[in-house]
Amino acid sequence: MATAAVALPRTRRRPQRPAQRAGGRASFTDIQYLKRIDNSHLRREVDQEKRRECYCLLGLGILVFLFTFLFAWQSFQFVRDGYQVEEIKSQRDALEEWNRQLRVEQASLADPQRIDKLARRELGLAPPQPQQVIRVGGATSAPGETGSPEFARNLSAAGELPREP
Repeated sequence: MATAAVALPRTRRRPQRPAQRAGGRASFTDIQYLKRIDNSHLRREVDQEKRRECYCLLGLGILVFLFTFLFAWQSFQFVRDGYQVEEIKSQRDALEEWNRQLRVEQASLADPQRIDKLARRELGLAPPQPQQVIRVGGATSAPGETGSPEFARNLSAAGELPREP
């Protein structure tokens, strides 16, 4: 190792007492020598065995990390899929309830009694009188009718009014 001496400014020092003996032993002052050593041109020898061991340990660590990461990812994916399944089930239940409500509403709107009430009250419609009904091509013919089919005529367009029997 390279060591370098650093020049520090001198400060005033108190005179020190002479070193006292500790436990009957003589004490020595520390003496340090400065020796300039330059190791910059030296290269460390590479130990191939330790390098191979280091790479094997690093590879093993990476494999353990990848295995743990994949296991955790699979677990988190499983939990997330479970949440999605539950959300879709709740959506399906809500849609089934909505479908049931719509069927009930459709049944109530298609009720013939309700339609008859609305037609009579709001639209002023009434059931047809027997003379307003014209039968077209029935299997049985009434007495006095010819066997040929009669098609409906628009009497108001022809300017005729229906006759009452």
